[in-house]
Amino acid sequence: MPRLHLGMSWLLSLLLAAGSTPPVIASGVAANGSVADLAKVASYSMGAEVSGTWYDPSQSGQGFIVEHILISGSPYLLVTWFTYLDGDARWLFGVGPVTGNEARIGLSISSGADFPPQFVASEASIQPWGELLLSFSDASHGQASWTSSYAGFNNGAMPLNRLTTPATALESPTSGIAGCHSGAWYDPAQSGHGVYVEVLGSGASRQMLAIWYAYLDGAQRWMTATGPIQGNTATLTATITRGADFPPAFSATDVIREPWGTMTFTSIDGNRATWQWNSTLPGFGNGSMNLTRLTGLSGRDCAPADDAKAARFLTQASYGPTAASVAELRSLGYAGWIAAQKALPITLQRPTIEQQIATQVLTDPRNAQFYNAYRVERWFNTAVTAPDQLRQRMAFALSQILVVSDVGALSNHPIGVAEYNDILLRHAFGNFRDLLREVTLSPVMAAYLTSLRNQKTDWTLSDSGALVPSLIAPDENYAREVMQLFTIGLIERNRDFSPLLINNQTVPTYTQPTVTDTAKVLTGWAYACSGPATVGTISLNRNCGGCVGNACNFSSTLFFSTPARYAVPGTVTALAHPDSYRPMVCYPRYADTGRSATSSNGYAVLPAPNDSKELVAGISVPPSPVACHAGTPASDQASCLNYCSNQIDTLIDALFLHPNAGPVLARQLIQRLTTSNPSPSYIERVARVFEDDGTGVRGNLAAVAAAILLDPEASSAVPAGDFGKIREPLLRLLAIWRAFGVQPGGGVFGLFNPERAYAQRPLGAATVFNFYEPDYQQPGEIADAGMVAPEFQILDESTAITTSDDLWRRVFAGYSTANASTTTFATPAQGAYLPPAEIDALPADSAGMVEALNQKLMFGAMSATMKSKLVALLDGAMVGADKRRKALDLIHLIAISPEFALQR
Repeated sequence: MPRLHLGMSWLLSLLLAAGSTPPVIASGVAANGSVADLAKVASYSMGAEVSGTWYDPSQSGQGFIVEHILISGSPYLLVTWFTYLDGDARWLFGVGPVTGNEARIGLSISSGADFPPQFVASEASIQPWGELLLSFSDASHGQASWTSSYAGFNNGAMPLNRLTTPATALESPTSGIAGCHSGAWYDPAQSGHGVYVEVLGSGASRQMLAIWYAYLDGAQRWMTATGPIQGNTATLTATITRGADFPPAFSATDVIREPWGTMTFTSIDGNRATWQWNSTLPGFGNGSMNLTRLTGLSGRDCAPADDAKAARFLTQASYGPTAASVAELRSLGYAGWIAAQKALPITLQRPTIEQQIATQVLTDPRNAQFYNAYRVERWFNTAVTAPDQLRQRMAFALSQILVVSDVGALSNHPIGVAEYNDILLRHAFGNFRDLLREVTLSPVMAAYLTSLRNQKTDWTLSDSGALVPSLIAPDENYAREVMQLFTIGLIERNRDFSPLLINNQTVPTYTQPTVTDTAKVLTGWAYACSGPATVGTISLNRNCGGCVGNACNFSSTLFFSTPARYAVPGTVTALAHPDSYRPMVCYPRYADTGRSATSSNGYAVLPAPNDSKELVAGISVPPSPVACHAGTPASDQASCLNYCSNQIDTLIDALFLHPNAGPVLARQLIQRLTTSNPSPSYIERVARVFEDDGTGVRGNLAAVAAAILLDPEASSAVPAGDFGKIREPLLRLLAIWRAFGVQPGGGVFGLFNPERAYAQRPLGAATVFNFYEPDYQQPGEIADAGMVAPEFQILDESTAITTSDDLWRRVFAGYSTANASTTTFATPAQGAYLPPAEIDALPADSAGMVEALNQKLMFGAMSATMKSKLVALLDGAMVGADKRRKALDLIHLIAISPEFALQR
């Protein structure tokens, strides 16, 4: 009978046999992949989400611990089966590789040792038990089948349901027990038994589940304990069980449960803890151990295990990793980095370009469109250099959901578009309700989607005394898009984004009458009138007609008044009065209040159904309690203004509280940050956080961002086969720029019209549907697999070439290729460049240069095939080129490669 004599437990011996490096088995490099890999996926491919406890509800009282771990970068399942034989507790254990939705695991059984402090590792022995096959149909359902030749056991099978789900790593492990503490722990001085702990829930409701697999008098024992987490300590109440038999003879009624005592887990950091116990049963007693982490659940790390994993996370959470940001992330950990990002001041755009334009127009006034370059330049500047990278990336994602574009009506208003971007920045870590309200009242959005100066239908009396509508009807553009694109979508959804079906049919979220009534709610809003303003040194007039307070909102002219711009004869510039971008105000005379607009009937309440407005989910807005018109007495003016605001708030709440809001926003933000085809369970987990951030708050976007980035599906170092996304063209360029510490030649980055090469300009989509639609399916393998690939909508034969050509220009900016043997450099007069010091610091040998660029640009994920081809190129066709030329060419080749284009 084999024995374990050397300083690790049975578990560690299995892991070592599988090729891992002790003591922490948690992370590895991301799996290699290409664009085509996204289409090669089974109906369910097992990932980090399977970790947790599983059982057969018909055999409650026994079950499995499943740990999805990485060994040498490959996915494995570590499984412990807690069961019985002839009335005694048994635990079986093993580890096996993951293939698709299955894992085949050789199980072992042990015996011979005693309970600490009498435990002696050399007394524990293990024997082969048999084989277990686990297969999963999704993240909550599976099947276990087994064969065994060990005495007393048998062959069999049973269905599995998920019992628990480990929490994600939302807290720093240095400030308390965090989700990343889930996994197996042991005392190296007592190798041969240990504790599996699992953190459940979040916030103040967090609990710990612990199962201690041990021995007593040479026989296996296991104890289960649960209890609350407070800070870095979990105090657990434990039970021990016996009495049952192995399936199919197992009966839940045979299980005998006895109180065992208490156990206490106290974390020191992410990899160290203390374990204390006090048992009331004979033979166990009390004592303590110093625990070391043995396994970490993949996708639930406390901190990046290496630079590659840090860089992968930063590719999702920023505009690209840098050496400094990688070091910071590794120091702070994931949750600490997110917390630090939230605390950073906001790097805004509008104040900077507004002052730049105010200076420029005095010396060289140009037509308004000329100044769009100022906004685009500022956007690139912040994307490359701003420290608040997560906020900037979140705002860019939001800009592709709540779309405003400078194509069309806003082409002459770069300051306003920059302010709209700042709205997204200010609310990126705020509440979605507040964001939606400010977007709705933004005159920039209103000008784009034509709700600016939206007027009610004037119901007046005909000659016969009947109420008749005028020719004016409320504009329905924003009313439709705020529902279809910005919040709830076209059909009712379950929390996991699957369609809600009634009689096997989808259910529309709204109808045309809903759009019509929503448009009525949005009437009466126009530019504020705050009086003259000074921008820079320039005075801009704003004549408000001498009105004061509420009286301004009842003016018969201000509703149609447009804020002034700085102009010289023949030239109207982009410098506009701040009222052009400040939140709109209500002019009740033009707002639909459910009343007529004629004094001859006393501005009476309209007859049904025009007296009220029916919004989504059957929410109704009743008519105004008072008449609102140009002559509304001062005593009623506040009531009219409150009615305006209240009906907007009712609309915002109707959309914000709609069950679709969470899954629709969750799915689109996931697509923009991590993967185009999130699993239903991934969407559901994020949607739950949207509904409740753990403190009872709905719509917390900071919590939503953390949930997306820290989800096991996103952070697994071996992602599922359908995980990933095509990098947006601009993100490919920004990643290269940031990786090499790009510098602005002549003080500017110089990419004023990126859409010409990249089919993208920040806040410059061709339509309100964004650069690409979230449901776009590339014809061929992706569409055939029922998957989506939004970014493919702007990747075609033309853009593939234009993007490649421009990336070459950006990589070689400032470098001369005129001399075949020497690549010289001169700082560009106007444009970004990769500093020569960064290029020259790369290794000179071919393999070293390729590997350095692999780490710098692809966080170690470059395939062996790609490496060998690049090395062969350097040693073959480019053997006579100088080092700079080789490096720059390799950077460009990596930038245009499918492997770099695919974000995994």
